[in-house]
Parts: sequence; C-alpha cells; structure tokens
Amino acid sequence: MSTFSVALVLVLCTIQHLVVAIPRPDFGVYAPVYGSGDVSANAKESGTLIAKVNVSLDVQFVSGYPLLELVKTQLIAIADNFTQSALAVSNSIDTLALSNGTLDSAFGQFNNASGEFFNLITQGLTGYLNELDTRLDKSISTMLDDGLQEVNSELIRLAVLLDSLKAKLKLATKAAASNEIPKAVLRQYVPTNLTNQISKSVITLKAGIPLVTYIIANSIENLKTADDYIIASGNAASQTFDDVSKGLENLETEVQQYSDDTSEITAIIDPVYKANFNFSGVNLSSIPLIQNQMNEYTVTYTTDLNSTIADIKQYYETYKQAVPLVSDGLGAFYSTNACGHLVRLVKVLISNGPYADYCYNKYSPRSFALFDQQSREVSRCVDQEITRLLKLQQVLLAMAKTLLFDIEDVLAQVTLCSRSPLVCNTNEVENLFNNVNIAARRHQNTMRNIVKYETVAGLNRLSACFSTSKFMLVIAIDNMIPEMDQCANKGPYV
Repeated sequence: MSTFSVALVLVLCTIQHLVVAIPRPDFGVYAPVYGSGDVSANAKESGTLIAKVNVSLDVQFVSGYPLLELVKTQLIAIADNFTQSALAVSNSIDTLALSNGTLDSAFGQFNNASGEFFNLITQGLTGYLNELDTRLDKSISTMLDDGLQEVNSELIRLAVLLDSLKAKLKLATKAAASNEIPKAVLRQYVPTNLTNQISKSVITLKAGIPLVTYIIANSIENLKTADDYIIASGNAASQTFDDVSKGLENLETEVQQYSDDTSEITAIIDPVYKANFNFSGVNLSSIPLIQNQMNEYTVTYTTDLNSTIADIKQYYETYKQAVPLVSDGLGAFYSTNACGHLVRLVKVLISNGPYADYCYNKYSPRSFALFDQQSREVSRCVDQEITRLLKLQQVLLAMAKTLLFDIEDVLAQVTLCSRSPLVCNTNEVENLFNNVNIAARRHQNTMRNIVKYETVAGLNRLSACFSTSKFMLVIAIDNMIPEMDQCANKGPYV
C-alpha cells in the first residue's frame, strides 16, 4: 500500500471515529436516547395531520340560510383552536426529542403546550360546543368530545411517561456529572422499555388526530351538501310552481277554445234559419199579425242569438281571466307552510349524527317528490275542469240543436197561413206563434245561464281542488317530519 493510501485510510478512520464519538443531543441531554428518532418523526407527521384540519374548511354558501354560516363559524373556530394548540404540542415533542438541554427548558416547552391543550379541551371549546348543541343536537359535540378526549388522554399518558424520562435523565446526568452521558450510564438509568413506551404513545397520539380532522371536515362537508340541497329544494318548488302555472295556462287555452267554439251555435242554427225564413214567395201582408211574429222570430234568431253568444263568450273570458289567480300566493304558501320537512332534513344532515347521511339520502328525493305530487294533483284538477268544459260544450250544442225545432217548419206553417188569411191571421194564432218565440228566447237564456253558472262553479271547483292539493302537501310534510326524526334517532327501521 502506498504512503498516500495509508494516510487516506488513517484520515477516514479518524473522521469516522470522531463522528461516532460525538454524542447526539436527545431529550435535553447529549446522549443518543433510544427511540428519539421515532418520536421526532411521528411528531412531525402529527403536525402534518393537524395542519390538514384547516384544509378546505372555508366553503362558500349561496342559499342564504343563516344557520349554515353560524355552524360553520363554530366549527372553524374549533378547528383553528385545535390546530394552534395541537401544533404547539407536536412541535414541542419534536423539539424535545432532538433537544440538547437543559432538561428543565427542554421538557418545559412540552409541559406548557400540553397544559394549554388540556385547558382547551376541558374549557376552551365549551362556548363553541354549547352553541352547536343549542342550534343542532349534540351529535357533533359528542363526536368531537370523544375524539378530543382520546387525544387528550393519550397526551396525559405521554406527559406521565416524559416526566418519568426526565427524572431518570436527571439521575443519569448526576451520575455522569455531565450533560454528556456515557452509553453505559444512560442504559443503567433509562430503560429502553420507557423510551419505547414514549415512542408508542406518540404513535397513538398521531393515530387519534385523523378522527378529529374527519369530524370537522365531514361536518363542514355536510354543511355544503345542505346548502346545495336548499338550492335544489328551491328549484324543485320553482319547478312545481312552473308546472302549476303551465297547467292553469292549459286550462286558459281550453277555455278560449270553447269560447271560440260558440261559433258552432251559429253554424248549427243559421242554415236552418235561412232556409225557413225565406218568405220571398209568401204574401205576408195578408197576415199582418203573423208577419209581426215572424219579425220577432227574426230578432230572436239573429240579434238575440248574437247577444246570447256574446254573453257566453264574456262568461268564458271572465272565467279565463280568473284561472291564473287561482295560484296567487302559492310561493308565499310554500315559504310559510312547505318548508318544515326541508328545514328538518337540513338539521338532521348538518347535525352529523350517526344516521345523518343515510337519512339525507333516504328523504331528500322524497322531500322533492312532495312538490311534484302537488303539481300532479293540480294537473288532475285542471284535467277534470277541461273534461267538464267539454261536456258543457256538448250540452250547449245540443241545446242549440233543440232551438232548431222551433223554426224547422215555420216556412211551411206561414205559407199555409197566407193561403187562409181570414182563419190564420187571428190573435189566437198569433199568440201561439208568440209562445213558441218566448220559449226560444227562454231557451237561449238557459244557454246563457248554464254557461254563466257553470263557469262560476268551475272556478270554485278549481279553487277548492287547488286548495286541497296544497293542504295535502302540508299533511304529507307533517307526516314526513316524524319519519325523519325516527330515522335520525334509530336509522333504518322496518
């Protein structure tokens, strides 16, 4: 071996010897305390987990429901306080594991941090948790209490172990008469079982943190889900309102159609009237009394008939204009009477109880379905009235056809009269013709009145049916709320 090579090996050996000989600072002493590296690593990982508590918590709500903001405020305040206090603890453990002393100052930082954490758990979060309990049920506070107490209990256990370690390190330092403790002295006074218990305690402490993270994050997530649900429920109610409006618009269209169809009355009567009132080949001047009656007939089947049809159209128009008013106040009704199940389900969800997600997924579609069912009921009301309008139109046309009976043979009768004017042109015959004419006018008046009364009745029926559909919705909502309560308390049930 060359002189240079030998020199290099000696240098390397010297360096290696020096590295091994320099004590590593652990737990406030210059000595490689068993398990300190694991304690430090797990403390750092705990800090990473703790920092995740505040990740994506400040969600934005658009529904405007103030309870969501209030609950979020409490949860974020809890998360902020927990993060600050728990990070102080994990940092103090990491610092302690790698500290070179003095013992009192090294362990003092942990004692201060753990003491503040203990105060936070026992009393520092009380105001936030009480607010949650007041606004919701106690599910969130119960879960947080469980998670935080587990972390706190392990922290107390760790504090006891570290106190024991501190006492034993003091004995070892005293025996070594120095902060640099030889390995033999260290192992004599500090058993590896103790440091192993400390390492496992820090691991257990780290394992408890994700539960707290989950509770807060899941509760915030449910708030956002609730916000989305509120918007969706508003959309469902708006869709129902639109469906109701479309149904009423369909009825308006039908009413207008039946109004237009009154022209069929003229179409039925006019040809027969023209055929039977063509007196061009009859000498009416020889029967002036009968001629006067025919003039009255003409008024009945032209001017009066046109007036009857105009009145019928006006009744239909009045009905048509009143139809949209049936749904007036529906939005206010929803706001006042149709929100109970929505609010209850929101509270079940954001309370984050053991069955919150299950109950939400069970009842959110059903809560929307109630609005849709109401719109279907309104559609049934509308369809019934459309059917009744059709029957009314059939009655009108049938009555129009009966009006033909009074004029179908008038031309033949008047022609015969003109051939025997002395016999026919009498007050008695005139009176008979007059009675028929009066009956025809009464018949027209009956047509007018039946449309008048039936459109009023139809509007009343529609309003009653519409109101019934609204209160059927209220009954369904009132029945659903106890089911939600039972679901929240017991979960799935048969």
